[in-house]
Amino acid sequence: HINLDDQFSTRFCDFREIAQMRELLLGLEDEVGLGALTQNEKDVFYGSYTEIYLAGGTAKSVDIKRHALLLGMAQPTFHRCLKALIERGLLSHAPNTKAGSYTSPIA
Repeated sequence: HINLDDQFSTRFCDFREIAQMRELLLGLEDEVGLGALTQNEKDVFYGSYTEIYLAGGTAKSVDIKRHALLLGMAQPTFHRCLKALIERGLLSHAPNTKAGSYTSPIA
């Protein structure tokens, strides 16, 4: 016999904790200057920086697009976000590479 009240109470606490983590993340994003980005731009930013880190400093757009945060994002939206991040100085085209390679301009 499962007590539905206990199940709801546990789930409610989980949701509350998730909400608190999201509030913390939003505060951190504001502190580091990411607060003005759209959610799609933030997702591309996080995916890009993860892939840049994993690849040792330069990541290809095809690899960035495969990041879990970006799997459902339409290709035109993805490319608009890359362009917006470059215009804001948060992402750079990698020098001495083919088109579609990106790096961090942030030291």
